[in-house]
Amino acid sequence: MKDGKTDIRFLILMYALAFILLWEWLLPVIELTDTEYIGIFLWFIGLSFLFRLIGMKWWLTVPLSILYLFWSIHFVFFHTIFLTKESTNLLAKDLLSNFSIVVSGDWQSITNPMRTVLFFILLWMTIYLIRHWIEVRKSILLFYAMTVFFISVLDTFSSYVADAAIFRIMVTGLLLIGLLTISRLTEKHDRRLNTGMFAAFSVPLLFAVIVSSTFASFMPEKDPVWADPIPFLKSAVLGEGSGTGGSAAKSGYDSDDSRLGGAFSEDDTLVFTATVPRKQYWRIETKNTYTSKGWEQQLVENPPVTYVPGAILQQVDYSEADNNLHAEISMREQLPYLVYPYGTSIVHARTDVLLKKQEETGQLWAIKDGGNYDLDSFSVDFTERTYSLKALREVTMENYHSDSEVPELSEYLQLPEQLPERVRELAMDITGKEESVYEKAKSIERYFTRSGFSYDQQNVAIPRGNEDYVDQFLFDTKRGYCDNFSTSMVVMLRSVDIPARWVKGFAPGEGKANSNGKIEYKITNNEAHSWVEAYIPGFGWVPFEPTIGFSNPADIQYDLESDISDTEIPNLEERERPEPKQDETPVAKAKDLGGFGSFMKSVGDYLQKHAWVGIISILSLLFIVWLIYRNRGKWVPKLLVHSLRKRKPNWVQFTKQYKSLLKQLERFGIMRTDSMTLAEYAKTVDTYFGGRQMGKLTEVYEQGLYGGYTNHQDWASLQEIWEDLIIRATG
Repeated sequence: MKDGKTDIRFLILMYALAFILLWEWLLPVIELTDTEYIGIFLWFIGLSFLFRLIGMKWWLTVPLSILYLFWSIHFVFFHTIFLTKESTNLLAKDLLSNFSIVVSGDWQSITNPMRTVLFFILLWMTIYLIRHWIEVRKSILLFYAMTVFFISVLDTFSSYVADAAIFRIMVTGLLLIGLLTISRLTEKHDRRLNTGMFAAFSVPLLFAVIVSSTFASFMPEKDPVWADPIPFLKSAVLGEGSGTGGSAAKSGYDSDDSRLGGAFSEDDTLVFTATVPRKQYWRIETKNTYTSKGWEQQLVENPPVTYVPGAILQQVDYSEADNNLHAEISMREQLPYLVYPYGTSIVHARTDVLLKKQEETGQLWAIKDGGNYDLDSFSVDFTERTYSLKALREVTMENYHSDSEVPELSEYLQLPEQLPERVRELAMDITGKEESVYEKAKSIERYFTRSGFSYDQQNVAIPRGNEDYVDQFLFDTKRGYCDNFSTSMVVMLRSVDIPARWVKGFAPGEGKANSNGKIEYKITNNEAHSWVEAYIPGFGWVPFEPTIGFSNPADIQYDLESDISDTEIPNLEERERPEPKQDETPVAKAKDLGGFGSFMKSVGDYLQKHAWVGIISILSLLFIVWLIYRNRGKWVPKLLVHSLRKRKPNWVQFTKQYKSLLKQLERFGIMRTDSMTLAEYAKTVDTYFGGRQMGKLTEVYEQGLYGGYTNHQDWASLQEIWEDLIIRATG
């Protein structure tokens, strides 16, 4: 990237403002993806700008940036000592394992470390563009507009709240645009932007932007003139009301689940708010009996247990527990049962009520004077549990029989007699390669994201006659919402003898800081949700989330670094590995990939097993590419001559040839200073090579550029002169 001389103080200020804009891009990405490592990306941005400010050469910045990238991946995913043989081997195996994935076009199976590498590359390219816009174009308007559009779309269509972000972006972006405009004007009039002049222009601009933005933020908001278009857009895109099986019901909690399926329309009615530090799944009840059409709860033998508010509901003693948390819940719409997060141990409510809990179903409700009572607000103490991945993987199917603490679980293995056999066969096919109970469950959870299933609230079928709800979804429609995914996973888990139950409640909702600075989540009817719990000996009921677009509520600790011989790196546990379809044999898969695809897959498998071969090959390839680029001054001109000979010479082609000649002469070593005119530069070139070839080409170029004489020249003879001169400039 070429640029004129720019005052270092001005660049520092511009880069600081650009840093803030990039920060605003990262904040929603980090929040919406539940990533906790925004710092490593911010440091990368800061270091990239710093390298440019101190004038570091590219052959230093590139290796240092790559080194920082690999250190970041080690820090986030591997938790091992950096640049040891073991850690390098783990990283190489993971990155090389993505080779065949990318070639086959299976983008969703890319591992998380590889996704991070690609994100760093994208960030790197964005930083380069920002530097170009600041130093060369001296205009940041495009990036500013993209930032406003990006944040506005996320604020409208996602759970990200951009109220404060919009204010910061407006102030930062307007300052950048104004200051760059000042710089561009001074450069246009050939004036040096000294400190006094810069202050004279920038201080009033700074004052105007900040004061006007602050004033606007405190002004009362006027009601919109037009109706909100978002519901209309969603309706048009989603085709609301076009579902299969009759009119669409509204979303929300419904105690009757005996007949599942059919379309439903969204309902953004607020059900409750929860002030809680982090996102939580809000549990209401579980059901144990699948009827082939829906769910019912049977075999509730024990009476509900009575508690007074503040009493301990369950003794939470997790050795893996991170901390104790508190949630304040305010109900806006009443439900038949209370909502509560995982790990709830105490419920605080008004003292004139009692609490009832049905242990088998998890239902919790309040009573007063012998009848059910609706609480307007209550609070809970709960503990977030962290599961050890290493310990989870050690539990096998044998533990159901050898562990004396495993309770009677036969009701959670129930399946209807008429369940189609192909459902069981598919479940066995998906889980057959796994040894641990947890990995069997995860393989089913991953299956839906890898096998052509899609999330849809409208075109959702209802099973007719003898059709089974799960069978219809797995093999016929592959289209549905949470009830389809969660029910199918419970049935498949039970098909391979893993006890499982169906859970109902609400997804986390949308969080926003309230007036007290605490995070308050708003949960509407749209957040009504169902998911899965599987019983794993030694851990109890562990939640799973098979629905596409939702995150597993279980907090998994990737503690595999204690066993460096385990070649499955920590984050690969979450990798979605494609499971074979029932009618898809290895031979059929090879045919689908084609001969080239099969070859590339075998190459990828080989490189995954022989990591050092892949590293040496990549380094050799990079060295060859670097040599080709370094010697571009020798082969690019010949390529240009060969390609342009086939075209009819004219003014447009001549201008391209002339500009390419200027670049080649600079690569050759004949440099042109900023104050040198084209005529002066032509004399320098002709002095070096002898003759007046460059002078003649420059005269024609200036006559056409400034005088408009573009039609009377002997373009063929000029092309011969250009060819001779550019070939001589190759050395």
